[in-house]
Amino acid sequence: MQIRLASSIDLEPLSLLFDQYRQQLQQSADYPACHSFLKNRLAENDSMIFVALIDDNIVGFIQLYPSFSSVRLAPVWHLEDVFVLPDYQQHNVVSQMHTKAQLLAHSMGVLLINRHDDEAFGESESDSCLV
Repeated sequence: MQIRLASSIDLEPLSLLFDQYRQQLQQSADYPACHSFLKNRLAENDSMIFVALIDDNIVGFIQLYPSFSSVRLAPVWHLEDVFVLPDYQQHNVVSQMHTKAQLLAHSMGVLLINRHDDEAFGESESDSCLV
């Protein structure tokens, strides 16, 4: 499995997965809107999207949105979206994508925060960032 930052070459397959992700969240199917949304995110570089590839096919993604925390007085990345195709959910894909995001956040001195619980992952007293 390969995990890397998404780029414009991933737009078509990533848009299909993003549409499936939104449908899982009880949203109507809307591939054109998903495509447009992700195209803008990639063009504006205002989110980071990691994709997981198996046999050159995108099987999952994780999306992070940069922001700042007034409470923590630090830059943060909100882990907003995570999706893996059902056939690959037992392949440790989410964990590996999360680890990649943690490593990048740590290397850049950024706090990684899960939108579901608004708590930083793996808080450590000795680290300048929470991963």
